Amino acid sequence: MYGKLLIAFCIILSVSGASQAALYEDSLKVSLIKYDPYPVSPDSDFGVWVQLENVGDNDVSAVSIEFVPKYPFSIKPGDSAVKYPGTIRKDDKIIYKFSLHVDKNALVGTNKIEIGYRVDGSFTKKEFDIEVGSDVVDARGTVRMDKYSLSPEVFMAGDTGTVALTLKNSATAYTIKIDGRDYSMNAQIKSAELLGNEFIDVTSEPYYNPGIIGPGDSLELHYTIKVRDNTPDGTYFLDFALMGSARLYSLNLKIPIRVDSSSIETALSEKPKTNPGKVILNIANNRPNTLQAVTVIPSGNVTFEPAEYFIGTMEPDELFTVKFDLKSGNPGNVSFRLRFKNGDNWHESEAMSVALDGSNNMRTESGNKSTLLVLGILGAALVLVGGFFVYMRRRRAKSG
Repeated sequence: MYGKLLIAFCIILSVSGASQAALYEDSLKVSLIKYDPYPVSPDSDFGVWVQLENVGDNDVSAVSIEFVPKYPFSIKPGDSAVKYPGTIRKDDKIIYKFSLHVDKNALVGTNKIEIGYRVDGSFTKKEFDIEVGSDVVDARGTVRMDKYSLSPEVFMAGDTGTVALTLKNSATAYTIKIDGRDYSMNAQIKSAELLGNEFIDVTSEPYYNPGIIGPGDSLELHYTIKVRDNTPDGTYFLDFALMGSARLYSLNLKIPIRVDSSSIETALSEKPKTNPGKVILNIANNRPNTLQAVTVIPSGNVTFEPAEYFIGTMEPDELFTVKFDLKSGNPGNVSFRLRFKNGDNWHESEAMSVALDGSNNMRTESGNKSTLLVLGILGAALVLVGGFFVYMRRRRAKSG
């Protein structure tokens, strides 16, 4: 009996360990950010930057990140093949640099490097490409950032949007002659990644080998980002890391993302007493960017005409005046709220309340009923009075 219990306990431990390892495998993500120089030369040193990110829902403890020595790459003397970040909290990203050496007999071309992470004895590794070569063109700076655009132009906390980056090859000729040899001036992009920060997440995967940019040509890259809820107003910078060929090495830029919580404001244009039966509002776009599908939505115990007021697109600092007719209902408080799109994100403003009173002279249903009731009572009274006079006249005639 004891032996069976021991076997069952061991099975439970093995299953638990396997499920825990699977959980870590889903929680951690290892990425090669860049290596420099590109390409690396045989019998030379180079640096590799590796990122370990916790993409799970829980903190992960006792983590190590390791370089696996494999020909033709080895750890450079003085550096360690194992780094110890310890606990990686949810959404944290940690970047480590490994200093490596390329063997002098390394084959020219694409070689594999292995980087992994270890948690509770479970090791997960991933391979990355490293280009080894010697004949390269000294054309650093050929590719540049031509322009970038954001949608929406200015984000609000919680918004999701797009960053579009346009890269351009500024070379003017397809070849360049060095030491009597012709070299291509095409720019091959190996990888391009936009990195998030503590307030903004980049949900798009990096681009790997997106293509070759010829002289004068451009390449547009799109990334999806999400601004976290409760992000304070301000300008935040995302790192853009590009790795290219032809000794382009790396292109590291800062992409500014502006977050602004201002919204649309609603104000009374005229007091309800000035225009009985109507409410006239001023709608102002206080945001620094254009908004779409702006709609004024009324509510209250009255009938509004129109039922909703569609403004559409509003430019920054633009003002619209809208008018609602109050056709029927009970006078009292009514409210107005605004719905609009910032990029592809829907937002609503807080409702503004407007107090009405009897001076609005609305033809209300309760007023109509009261009028009919009064008329009915007066009619009945006239019939009774008329009947009484007829009765008295007949009585006098009989007595006479």
